[in-house]
Amino acid sequence: MSAPVNARGGAPASAPTRSRRADRRADRRNARRLSVSRLVGGTLVVWLLLAVASVAWWPIHRSDAMIVAAVTAVVGGTVVALLGAVYRLPAAAVAIATIALFALTGVPAAVPGQARGLLPTGQGLLDLFSGVALGWKRLVTISLPVGSYEALLVPFFVTILLATVTAVTVATRASRQELASIPPLVLLAAGIVLGPSRLDTSIALAVVLTGIALVWALTVRHARRAVAVARTIGARVAVRRSVLRPALVGTGTIVAAAVVATGLGLVAPPATSRTVARTDVVKPFDPRDYVSPLSGFRAYEEPAQADATQLRVTGLPQGGFVRVATLDTWDGVAYRVGGPDGSSASGTFERVPTSVDVRGVRGTAVDVGVTVDGYRGVWLPTVGDLESVRFAGTTGDRQRAAFFYDRATSTGAVVGGVGDGTRYDLSAVVPDQPTDEQLAGARPGTATVPAPRNVPDAVRDTVDATTADAETDGAKLLAMIRALQRNGYVSHGVGDDRASRSGHGADRIQELLTAPLMIGDQEQYAVAASLMAQQIGFPTRVVLGFASGGDSGAARPGATVSGVTTLRGSDVTARIEVDTAQWGWVTINPNPAVREIPRDEDQTPKPVTRPETVVPPPPAEQQDQDQQTPPQTDRDTPDQPPLWLQILLAALPWVLGTLGFVALVLLPFVVIVAIKRARRRRRRRGPDARARITGAWDEYRDALLDHGHAVPAAATRREVGAGAPGDGGSGLAALADRAVFGPADADDRAADRMWQATETAIGTLQEGQNRRARLRTAVSTRSLRTDTVASRVRDAARRRGRSTPVGGRRGRGADGDYDVRRPAERRSGPDEDRGNL
Repeated sequence: MSAPVNARGGAPASAPTRSRRADRRADRRNARRLSVSRLVGGTLVVWLLLAVASVAWWPIHRSDAMIVAAVTAVVGGTVVALLGAVYRLPAAAVAIATIALFALTGVPAAVPGQARGLLPTGQGLLDLFSGVALGWKRLVTISLPVGSYEALLVPFFVTILLATVTAVTVATRASRQELASIPPLVLLAAGIVLGPSRLDTSIALAVVLTGIALVWALTVRHARRAVAVARTIGARVAVRRSVLRPALVGTGTIVAAAVVATGLGLVAPPATSRTVARTDVVKPFDPRDYVSPLSGFRAYEEPAQADATQLRVTGLPQGGFVRVATLDTWDGVAYRVGGPDGSSASGTFERVPTSVDVRGVRGTAVDVGVTVDGYRGVWLPTVGDLESVRFAGTTGDRQRAAFFYDRATSTGAVVGGVGDGTRYDLSAVVPDQPTDEQLAGARPGTATVPAPRNVPDAVRDTVDATTADAETDGAKLLAMIRALQRNGYVSHGVGDDRASRSGHGADRIQELLTAPLMIGDQEQYAVAASLMAQQIGFPTRVVLGFASGGDSGAARPGATVSGVTTLRGSDVTARIEVDTAQWGWVTINPNPAVREIPRDEDQTPKPVTRPETVVPPPPAEQQDQDQQTPPQTDRDTPDQPPLWLQILLAALPWVLGTLGFVALVLLPFVVIVAIKRARRRRRRRGPDARARITGAWDEYRDALLDHGHAVPAAATRREVGAGAPGDGGSGLAALADRAVFGPADADDRAADRMWQATETAIGTLQEGQNRRARLRTAVSTRSLRTDTVASRVRDAARRRGRSTPVGGRRGRGADGDYDVRRPAERRSGPDEDRGNL
């Protein structure tokens, strides 16, 4: 049976086109049709994908609270998505239900510390919603794992909740349900980006999740194709041959590729740590912004501070050492915390959510209480390798939130500083230390510290002179330390002490090692010992802190009363830590014992040549502690903005970025709508009544095209009107033909009636359409494309000097008679009186 053609023998009518379009729409409706197997199967596959993707978040939290949050989000999100699918709820209703679920279950699941049983509290809701905006930044500036600390479970909870609702909705309602694997992939990517810099199992997780998604997509695609074939031939197809066999073949190929990819990733992992968000983010605390704490050493020995109480410590073991800061970077002027370019591990300070993992440290566990009474600074005094810290008092919560810790150097800091009245409890492990005999057999470790710069020549010469008889590195280290303790004398250069210049720059160390009498204090001896130990080959750093007795390390009588050790300014000291292959970091006291300095200064100078270039000495005048570390005072620290402003500032870039992206996506559609409006205004404001009437017809014809109706290129107005839905098209065609071919010229009243009838007819086309169909019609470009083609045809006709109608035919008019044009019309070219495409 031949295809139907129009009355003029032109192109085939629109029946085949409409049939193909109807078939495609029917296929999409059938693909979206709900069934028990689709609801259950799609949901189970989504759960499997989410379970695999959630494993990437485990290194971040490592807590049972994460499992509770995941189960709550997955179950609740699935219920919301299934209700939306069964009752065909719009997207807005599903979104509102998701937000309500988040508010009801978010606090018990993601902020359990602020929940009252299973009910949220006001503070919990505030932490929950603020965590959506601020939790991401906090998560990448804190050490892992975080557990359920503060509201740091909120990013995971909100991510998996949104992924569940979106994935289950797509799996049960969309025509291509395999797209439901995208949200789990996003969940996996977020976990990898926010996770640790170590590779761990990221490659295996990505391969497994991608493999499951591909297998599902392959199976769903073959099943959808089998259903379409069965519907076309009107008979059942063999499921085994059409679905199972190709799906199994594809699955085998995917599994083989996954095994190869995973094996390559595990056998030959990247040589360096991967770059994640926490490796590139700017940390809130940068130790390089603060003055070296060793520069203020002499301030503690001033008469006003020497006998002043600095700290009161309970639980300090016998001969215990309280660490203030660990310094590993020497630039020839000062020893500082952290590398000069931020690459040193000692410069990585992070917030501690709950506790620090000290399971690999061999030593004695201690519980120490510290009360600050005189000490001021940003560095928090600690003992051993910190496991946890608990601040007390009214400012405890604020100080806990401002606490940062570098586990590589066991150094703690509080942004804003600590001062009188600060109280906190420490749980720590004091590492075991080797004896001198064991230290003699030590080998240098593999730790990395920044190489010192501008090292004086006296350091090398002194090492060569004091270690000539030693054979092993450990023996050289021990010989060098004993030489410093044997030849050195302690003087702080205050009061009646012998003259001893402060500072620990290159010139001061050169002076210490070449003077007839080696006179200095712990500031100089620790730096000199550190430089010499590194000359031998041991990675070394300087540790500033307090010890009862200070100078000699021997306990001061009366320092400990009723278990409370009082540390005064004179108890300040500095020691070194060297990295050994056998015991890790070992603390060594290189300072000489306090003894009388000989008065005979007529000593033979040592034959050590000064370096050609030395760094200028630091200022000679003494500065007190407040002048040494001005950034550490609370007065210089800007107040934190209120929480609502923090949330607003954190959310503003995301909101602006989202709006910009939406505007960029919507820009083409806005341009299309603007062009159509301009075209309608031009047609309605034509130069005369006849132009306005033909413009109204063109507007109706374009509306038919944009609504998806076929308008054949060679059809006349009456043919187009007869094929249009409703009765409005035929009336419009008659009015337009009467105005164009009538014996009299049309007037403005006829043009107004024509436009009113056109608007009514276009409104009839929109009846029964939903909002999405109307939006699709508004942004359709079919009428714009046909306008362009028609304009090209008319321009070509003018160039040839002919009056060929746009439809490509001559002679017959819209009413079946020959088209006899007025002379003026022939001169001015054809009018828009045909059904143009």
